[in-house]
This record gives sequence, C-alpha cells and structure tokens, in this order.
Amino acid sequence: MKWRFPLFAVIVGLHVAVVSCDPEEQTLIEYITRHDTIQVRDTIQLNDTIQLRDTVLISDTILISDTVTVSDTIQVIDVVQVHDTVLVFGDIEECDIENAGTRKYLEEVDYSADTAYTLSYVNDYRKNYGAKDTPLPVKISWTGGTASKIVLSVTSDFIKTYEVKATTSPADIYNLIPDVKYYYKVLDSNDKVLKVGCVRPIGPLRMIKGVSDNVRDLGGWKADGGHIAYGKIYRGAKLSSKISSSAKDIFLNQLGISVDMDLRGIKSSESTVGPVITEAEYIKFPVEKNMGRGTGNTQELYQQAIRAVIGCLEKGKVVYFHCAGGADRTGTLAFLIEALLGVSESDLSKDYELTTFDGSNKRLRNFRATEDETHILYELVTYLRRFGYPEVSSINQLVLIWATTRHSDSVDPLTMEEIQLLRQYLIVED
Repeated sequence: MKWRFPLFAVIVGLHVAVVSCDPEEQTLIEYITRHDTIQVRDTIQLNDTIQLRDTVLISDTILISDTVTVSDTIQVIDVVQVHDTVLVFGDIEECDIENAGTRKYLEEVDYSADTAYTLSYVNDYRKNYGAKDTPLPVKISWTGGTASKIVLSVTSDFIKTYEVKATTSPADIYNLIPDVKYYYKVLDSNDKVLKVGCVRPIGPLRMIKGVSDNVRDLGGWKADGGHIAYGKIYRGAKLSSKISSSAKDIFLNQLGISVDMDLRGIKSSESTVGPVITEAEYIKFPVEKNMGRGTGNTQELYQQAIRAVIGCLEKGKVVYFHCAGGADRTGTLAFLIEALLGVSESDLSKDYELTTFDGSNKRLRNFRATEDETHILYELVTYLRRFGYPEVSSINQLVLIWATTRHSDSVDPLTMEEIQLLRQYLIVED
C-alpha cells in the first residue's frame, strides 16, 4: 500500500504527539529529536487501525501496533515503529467567552462624541440581558469514558500545565485568556487520554469567575500602539473574609496574583480591613471614592497607588486592586491607569460602566451630582479638566498632567520615566 504526493517534512517516533491547529502551521509530530527526518521505502504493516484524513507518503516499512489518527499531512522517509497511540490536535475550536449583553454593549456603544457626559446606554443592555458580569465558559466535550481531569497548556509539549477537575461531558472551563491557543487533554482516572484538542477563547473582555464579584482583567483594551496585556493587573470587589479554597486557588495559581492592593480604609466602617489571602503581598491605599471632591491626601494616594503598580510590574508581580464593590475607588484607579496607557475616552467610560452588569452596582456616566449625591465619573472628569489649557481637550493628556503635578510637599508626582515604564509593562503591540 503506497501513496505518492508532495508533503511537509515531519518527525515521527515512539510515544509521539501530532500537533496541527492552524492551516498555515507545519504539522509537527513531537519526538525525541525535533524537526528530524525519518525515511522509509517499502511496505506498511498495520496491526491495528490507521486513519488518514489527508496525504501520507510512505516509501518503506512502517509497523503500527496501536491506533494512529492523523488529521494533516505526514511524510515518512525512514523506518519507524509506533507502539502507542498517536495523539492528534485537530482544527482549533473558537469559543466566545463574553455574555451576550456585554458583547453587544462593547460592540455597539460609542461615546466618542459625547464629551459632555450627557449620555449613558449601559442600563438598556442591563435591562435587556440581565445583570450578568460573568463570562461564558469554554466547553470541552468528549465520548468514550468518564473523565477525571482536563489538562491545559499553551504549548503542545505540556511543559507548563493547568488542571481542571472534570467528570461528565461537556466540562465548563473559565478564566482562559482571550485569543490564546490552548492545547488540552481529557484524561480518565488512569490518565488514559480520552480526547485531545485545541481551543481559542474569543473576547476581548476577560471577566473572571470564582474569585469575587465584578472582577475583570484590565487586559484587552486598545491603547497607544497596541492593547493592554492580559494577566498583569486585575480589578474587582473585596475578597470575602471566608474565601473558599477554590477561589483562593484561582487567585493565586490560575491567575497568578501575588499582590492584593486594597483601596478601602478611609471610612470608619473600614478601619479594620486587612489581608484575606496571606500568601499574597498586601498593600493599602485608603482613598476617597470621589477624587473630584477628595480631601486631604486623596490625589497623592492615587499617585502612590499607580507608582506601586509600576513597582510591582517591574518585579514581575501580578496585581489585584479593589475597594468594596469594585465600582468607585476601583473604577477611578482603573480610569487613571488606562488613560495613561492611551485608552480612548469612550472606552474609559465603557470600562467604568461595565460595573453596572454586576447585580449590586449601577454606575452610569451621565448621572449629575447634587450636594447630597455624587457621581464619581462625571466629577472625576470635571476635576481633571482643571489641569487643562485651552488647547488641551484629550482626557489622556489631562490625566498625564494630573499625574505629573505635585499635589503636596510630601509626595513626589509621577515622572515621565515612570509613566513610560507603566506603558512598557502593560502595552502589547498588535
């Protein structure tokens, strides 16, 4: 039995794994020596099953003593004996991880022309789609047995892995990074492979499930020259004092967060707040929620919080910053950081308003403040405009001026070098 077609060179060997997820990628069969060539020139003997869905050129003897499944091109040019199952990662599966309301809000709303902050559309989406600040899962299905776990990796060699417990199909996988290709293996209790494959979550908003309320990655927003990197800095609500072991595992291991930045403490009711996850470094900046009406050292504390974020990123640490509900103080710090990174004014508003999808929060950009009520975003923008000149209209420029302005004798303002470092650590080129 012979085939004669032009093919790509690949590697074949004992206990091998074929990897083929993207059409433009050359098929790889992982073996002892990568990118080696094996030549075969005679017959083929099958002791079990071989399934070929593309082209295979064999010119000598190949002995198969188990099942081989191939979904791409193989060229074999030497003798090879296969004594185990060859695993094939087939075509990549793309999975939408944004719930319908969030996706439509992000795609359809544009606040670019409304610099007066008289419009807000987010409540319409909340009414139509419900208060949902949780992502959709990546679903992995299989047949032929009861699973024990799913092992995921961003590389086909599975050197660094993440495991999810799973028994019945389909299994729901949360908190994966958008636009990253994940290889997975579904294993039973004896570590027998039930299925392998590739998935790519489609976002770009990365909402986090299982840690606290209103948690999301700052990554994905378009910034100067690219977008904000995923997995570097997270925002959200307070951590429960009775945090579950699974939430703690997601926080420390899956997300890799090593710094808990707490913005609470200025209220008398928050005077005793402290660390919840003792394995994480705890930093506290007790800021007021309304920077526009802030008293005392409010401006300096926000500057210091940004400086602390830069210091953490410089050391390779992942930061989670939060207040109580992850809305006002957290929203203000997120706004300032994102503005320094070059996120558009429209997207700054949308990130602020996304908190409205959390069941306990409503944060609308067009709510006007009175003496008894405060609207954090509107008053923040009004305050920042004090730092502008007639020719300065960009919110990004205004935040830059605010950040580099000295607000007291005791705290140095941020420098342009520090802001450049912030951009260096957080912006990824498209």
